[in-house]
Amino acid sequence: MIRKYSILVLLILVLMAYSCVVEPDYGPRPVDTFIKYYGISGSNEVVDMITSNQGNLIILGNEESSASGASKDIVILEIDTVGNLIKKKTFDVQSLYAADSSYNFEITDDEAVRIKAIDSGYLLCANFTAKDDKVNGLGSKIFWCELDDNYNIIGKQVISDADYYWEVGDIIKSRDGNIVIVGATNKKEDGDNAIRPEKQRYLTKRSIENDTVFWSKTFGYDDVDDFAIGVVELSDSKLGVIGWTGKSGNQGEAGINTTFAIFTDIGSSSSIDNVYGFEFQGDTDFDDMVGDFVYTETEDVIIVGTSTSNNSVDPRSFPFLFRIRKGGTLVFKELLISSILDLNSGGMDVTISAQNDLIITGVFYNYEDSVSRETYNDQVLFKRTDQFGKVTNDYLPYQNHFGLTTGNDIGKAILTLPDGSIAIAATMDFGNSRTLISYLKVNNKGILKR
Repeated sequence: MIRKYSILVLLILVLMAYSCVVEPDYGPRPVDTFIKYYGISGSNEVVDMITSNQGNLIILGNEESSASGASKDIVILEIDTVGNLIKKKTFDVQSLYAADSSYNFEITDDEAVRIKAIDSGYLLCANFTAKDDKVNGLGSKIFWCELDDNYNIIGKQVISDADYYWEVGDIIKSRDGNIVIVGATNKKEDGDNAIRPEKQRYLTKRSIENDTVFWSKTFGYDDVDDFAIGVVELSDSKLGVIGWTGKSGNQGEAGINTTFAIFTDIGSSSSIDNVYGFEFQGDTDFDDMVGDFVYTETEDVIIVGTSTSNNSVDPRSFPFLFRIRKGGTLVFKELLISSILDLNSGGMDVTISAQNDLIITGVFYNYEDSVSRETYNDQVLFKRTDQFGKVTNDYLPYQNHFGLTTGNDIGKAILTLPDGSIAIAATMDFGNSRTLISYLKVNNKGILKR
């Protein structure tokens, strides 16, 4: 009788367990977890991460050897989803143009910016500066190229001038097969009559096969700097341009603010140029710097970044999120204030999870554990919100931090994998001027997994 009763109780407990609704974490609990590292002796940093045409991951970054006199080069790492290195490719702009007498660049420091997958290959864009170049000038220049699936260069171009500088923010291949590049420059294009101190947003359309320039445009506001960090081609062939400006926001926010502009395909004029910013506890003087963005299947643009106060007495820093329709209508803007109000953090990239939530990575600044009170240097941020950018009570447990005790670490790129796992590419600081590119794989609750 006792045995029958015990079996009955066990059966009830099993049925109760199966009746509980538990959100899946897309994978086993982290028994065998990891953070994978890549790089050379010296400085290695993450810039971007995308899915390759073969379904692997591509991490774009920069590397600089610790050897005396070394310069910074562009590096591409292709890895599988468990972090095994498949291919590595490096580029040095000076070497690429060593035989080109029209440029003959001196030693250059190269800064990768974006990599984009296109049919049968990729687009890569970067900034580069010469360490000592009296012919081409010392200002920043733009390098971009088309790569095949093995990362061999098919075609390459530079945007360069001895008297001006250019910085690239993004590159896309438009539906007509040509290239659209956005960024910034101190050279005003024809027809631009605005008064600006140094930097204005730059937009140009060029041929992918030769040096043909279809049009170039600069735009912005009087007496303030502007920069374009992203571009998307909308379904009506207009261009949506994401960036930042020193102009006050639509509601009077001071400091640097986020912009979303819409242009016709010919780049003749901006039909919409909305400026958004934040305030916190009555303080409107925040610098709202864009980190990155995602373009959704519904043609919304979700923008993530860092809002930092200009208050010298009690400086604060928070991640932010915007969601904007393709017509320029603001869906929401959210300042992701931590539950611990003295904890500063910043947002660098955002992904849409399998549950349609938003997950961002970035940095916790000088993190202190709220339980142990143990302090850390800057740590990689994992923060999850609902689809409207809100951190409700249900989402408060879904934030985490990863990093080392020796230096300042930062999450730079994030993707949702086909199995629902979250991939984070981060720069990890080992101290003594040595950083490495790292790959972290977590479940949707921010717990490390394999």
